[in-house]
Amino acid sequence: MRLLMLNGNTNAAMTAAMATRARAFLGEAVEVDAETAEQGVAYIGSRRDCALAGAAVVASLEARAAQEYEAVLLACFGEPGLAAVREISSVPVVGLLEASVLSALQLGARFAIVTPGHRWPRMIEDVLHDLGAARHCLGITPVEIGDLSLPAERDAARERVQAAVDDQQARLSPDAIIVGGAAFVGLAAELSAPPGTRLIDSLDAGLAQSLALMRLTAD
Repeated sequence: MRLLMLNGNTNAAMTAAMATRARAFLGEAVEVDAETAEQGVAYIGSRRDCALAGAAVVASLEARAAQEYEAVLLACFGEPGLAAVREISSVPVVGLLEASVLSALQLGARFAIVTPGHRWPRMIEDVLHDLGAARHCLGITPVEIGDLSLPAERDAARERVQAAVDDQQARLSPDAIIVGGAAFVGLAAELSAPPGTRLIDSLDAGLAQSLALMRLTAD
């Protein structure tokens, strides 16, 4: 099976890191073809950024229309162009935020989200309302980050995310906490999970649901 992974951010290093994790997660059963948006911003942090990235993601898919894939994964928590990609795609299309929320609902009735950027909570709330999942979300905590390609910045991000996770557990007692965002890929596995709470890496959730849909729709 073949999976097309589209990163709406223009950060090629981020794409490479996600592709490496995807191949390790999916194993030999799935061939992963990863592509970085050619236009837009290095890391999506606003509705404007999402709009720019959405056009780039659609263009990337249209350029590969002649190639055969069993699923498409939008490897960005903002899911730029999700509806448009689904409109033109003949195979299942998975977004990181939607996949994470659906996974959280399957693991427990209440969840919280930790994500990069101060504008993300309002944007995520809109998606949760569209999914009918808003009442299950106990809180969204934004965590400011720098350049995670630098080891010192990743260490700082890990500490901030851990602090946010601990705070959410203490205040909200969620069944699951989503660590969401392409910049945070892999961090969930490096964190200490509070007792009784599951940590969900948004990329892992997207990969798991992509694999499930590929198998469900296989001829």
